[in-house]
Amino acid sequence: MAPSTVFMEHNLLTPKEKNKLRKPVVEKMRRDRINSSIEQLKLLLEKEFQRHQPHSKLEKADILEMTVKHLRSLQRAQMTAALSTDPTVLGKYRAGFSECMNEVTRFLSTCEGVNTEVRTRLLGHLASCMTQINAMNYPVQPPLPPAGAPHASHAGGQPAGAHVRRAAGGPPPPW
Repeated sequence: MAPSTVFMEHNLLTPKEKNKLRKPVVEKMRRDRINSSIEQLKLLLEKEFQRHQPHSKLEKADILEMTVKHLRSLQRAQMTAALSTDPTVLGKYRAGFSECMNEVTRFLSTCEGVNTEVRTRLLGHLASCMTQINAMNYPVQPPLPPAGAPHASHAGGQPAGAHVRRAAGGPPPPW
């Protein structure tokens, strides 16, 4: 069939028929993007995968699960580093979360049309997160030494905030 004939036949199709022809092509492109991204994750985290499962072929679900675990591990390391650098980070995070929670509460109290059950569940979830945040160990800042006094190191030689740990299951900090 000549190209001009195909073009003319394509113009004669209804929009529904065009969508029916286009759907498998779009779906294949979507699957290709997903597979490409999973392959990129596999390449980026190849050493991590080899450490956990050295001689097995990883399924897509395994790659995604291990990626999530690795990212959570990096997140914990960043939190520890941030607390070591600035022991007030946890307090700042706590204050910011509290402020956001109060803003959501104010918004929901003035917003018409929000389902009562949804509102109750959301506020309950935020309150639960706030409880977990408040349960986090907060480093007590030592009093400032008097002017001219020699600087003392942290107890046990640990950096400030090294003893702070995230409560299990608590909301992850934004870093």
